[in-house]
Amino acid sequence: MWGTFIFIFAAMWTLQFLMTQWQVKQYKAKVNMLSSKKTGFLGTGYYKKRFGFGAVAILISDTEGFIKEAHVMRGLTIFAKFKEKPEWKGLSLEECRFYQGGKEKERFAVQNALELIIKEKASKDKEERVWIS
Repeated sequence: MWGTFIFIFAAMWTLQFLMTQWQVKQYKAKVNMLSSKKTGFLGTGYYKKRFGFGAVAILISDTEGFIKEAHVMRGLTIFAKFKEKPEWKGLSLEECRFYQGGKEKERFAVQNALELIIKEKASKDKEERVWIS
């Protein structure tokens, strides 16, 4: 009896590991595809609950600070996939900060991604303003 229990537990654990690796591979492929663009900024963010559904967001903004692409993955299982979110496209970084559309989980993930874009943009602006005598 214990042998069967241990076998089932080990099989489920192995299956979870393999499916997690598959999901990480999908995430990396999406980020690599979106980061291949030469100009602009990429930000990723997530919202995770202890139990229940989470969300992952990937935003791409141009150098002027407008969102050019937005993708969100929401779900509980490895079968969740990134979906394009056209309602975020065209918004400025400031408008995104106060945007109230979409699901709450998505908004939290997008806010995290937005913070990374703002930090990256600020550091690039700072590099351009450096004056050397």
